[in-house]
Amino acid sequence: MSEILVERRGAVARVRLNRPERLNAIDVPAMRNALTGALDALDADTTVHVVILTGAGDRAFSTGWDLSSLGDPAEDYDDATLMQILTENAAALMRVWEIRQPVIAAINGYALGAGASLALLCDLAIAAETAQLGEPEIRHWALPPVLIMPYLAGSKAAHLHAYTGEVISAGEMFPLGLVNAVVPLGALEDAAWELGGRIARVPPLSVQTAKRSLKQAYERMGFREAQHHHRALDAALLRADVPEKRRLMEILRSQGLSAFLKARDR
Repeated sequence: MSEILVERRGAVARVRLNRPERLNAIDVPAMRNALTGALDALDADTTVHVVILTGAGDRAFSTGWDLSSLGDPAEDYDDATLMQILTENAAALMRVWEIRQPVIAAINGYALGAGASLALLCDLAIAAETAQLGEPEIRHWALPPVLIMPYLAGSKAAHLHAYTGEVISAGEMFPLGLVNAVVPLGALEDAAWELGGRIARVPPLSVQTAKRSLKQAYERMGFREAQHHHRALDAALLRADVPEKRRLMEILRSQGLSAFLKARDR
């Protein structure tokens, strides 16, 4: 079965990350490229006015990049290759920011790491009451693939989130302005389709022009330039030769992701 599913209801399309057994972790490069391809196709389809993005199952929107498909940045890649991977990964996530239609994130569970970036880059978001969002990369010598939190939340909240990597509950997301609504898990799907339908009834050219105007405002705030500097700093941190980091990466290679996460959070 495809790891990226696309379905339609009139002018609204839903893209679903379909890897629930892995909490919708995004395999690199295959699943990452499939997601980009699906978004490219929707961007080119003039009959699609709104896109919904969600994860399969009721446990996770996405837990980010599948670490089992990635190597150790400090040992397995030279500087140029690492920067290329970081750039390609960020570009895949940025497609939801760049496509002409508004994108609604339906956050149905964990949105972690690159999964958090993907949800936050959507134009709108509805979270299930069980949803949790976090960028835990700081706890294993990395930065989020896209720097988006400072553009959405207040300064103090963005700094706290960046420094601790702790998850944010659905109830905390709403007052921070990270989601438009929080609903029971069982109501999330209907809420996302309903919001998509409301937007689809507005003239599509008007909506798409509004999105372009809003994105250009972020660009004038230095959003794109900030991403370039952010990736350079991320690459430097990933390449850092730290004994504790080497120990964790060895646990990941020899014992798997569960053991890695337990050792990281000890």
